[in-house]
Amino acid sequence: MRGVRRLAWIVVATLATDPDGGDGAPAYCRGDGPPILVGDGITVGEGDGSSDDVCSGEVAVRTFRHALCTCEGYVTSVRLDTDSFDSAAGPYAPGGTAGPVGVDGVLQTSAALAIGGALTVAGAGGAALGDALDVAGDLSVGGPLGTGVAVTVGGDAAVAGAIDLASLDVAGTLTVPAGVAIDAPALTTGATVRAPVAVEPPCACAPDDLVDIGDFVASHRIDNENDVIDLPLDRLVGFTGDTTLELPCGRYYLVGPVGGDGALTLRITGRVAVLIDGDVTLTAPLAIELATDDAELDLMIGGLLGSNSTIAAGDPDRPSRTRIYVGGDGTILLAGGSQLAGNLYAPRAAVSLSGGATVFGSLFVRRLDQAAPVVIHYDVDVLDADVGCF
Repeated sequence: MRGVRRLAWIVVATLATDPDGGDGAPAYCRGDGPPILVGDGITVGEGDGSSDDVCSGEVAVRTFRHALCTCEGYVTSVRLDTDSFDSAAGPYAPGGTAGPVGVDGVLQTSAALAIGGALTVAGAGGAALGDALDVAGDLSVGGPLGTGVAVTVGGDAAVAGAIDLASLDVAGTLTVPAGVAIDAPALTTGATVRAPVAVEPPCACAPDDLVDIGDFVASHRIDNENDVIDLPLDRLVGFTGDTTLELPCGRYYLVGPVGGDGALTLRITGRVAVLIDGDVTLTAPLAIELATDDAELDLMIGGLLGSNSTIAAGDPDRPSRTRIYVGGDGTILLAGGSQLAGNLYAPRAAVSLSGGATVFGSLFVRRLDQAAPVVIHYDVDVLDADVGCF
């Protein structure tokens, strides 16, 4: 009805805890590390088939090792830049060289790439380049490297196929198999070695290596803190109006589909894991806020994350504290104006960027589709996310 103002419903859930932990709150709620999830060794890359309790920080360390990792090839006609910083030492400053990129398939680009870290391309089709490539770390290519452009490598380079470039500058050692052509009129290397080159897939995309998000979600139907804060399982199914769900330290299980007719804000005030059994499908903005100094979030979505509006997730000054895991197949659309300040794991989904994007954190996806340049500032602090796990 016209002229009727929609109310913004705010649900504030408070966990009544003794600050000294005397109420029996989990240790991670007393400052001793991220939540403990019920896990299966195979799903987090251990491969031993045992059923173990797994700290959410341990899952993050095993998962977010690259600024960008793609399970398929990476095909782009627009620029990609990566670099790195350590949010534990302070806010982002340019120039870090620990922002690696991994491609399990082939690399095909007509735009320049500047990789502030290592670049690994495992596909036998190699790397077909249409513009300059600058790699701050090591370069590994499982096939040919070309065509006719300038490549600069700050570390070593190992190329399994023919090299066809205008120039190649390798600060360290260039390794190429015997009998494979090196066609680079301007060639500078620290040393050149003829030896076999084998490039293993850099991204853990094999079935036994994928994090089984559905299993993690299902295991918390009962093992959760919903009752402590009186949080209904279906709280976000068909919500009405702009809604803020404030969550203190704990693990929370919600059923899907999550969606409603207003904007949704998740306001995180402690060490939180949210496990959603189903899809998240939104028609209005989604915001994820870290509201306290010790706030961190593991958001595990068993289905697909979909939105035709903006998504603003995390804090650019501490991207390592926001980790989003999506188990569904399909496409995750990040509309223009979206901001990801966190780490996104979606090995079965393509991520489509409708506009230029600056990501603080990392992307582990089946495929990245970009319509404009993308910059990724990788936060190496995510590799210490397991500190305090036990």
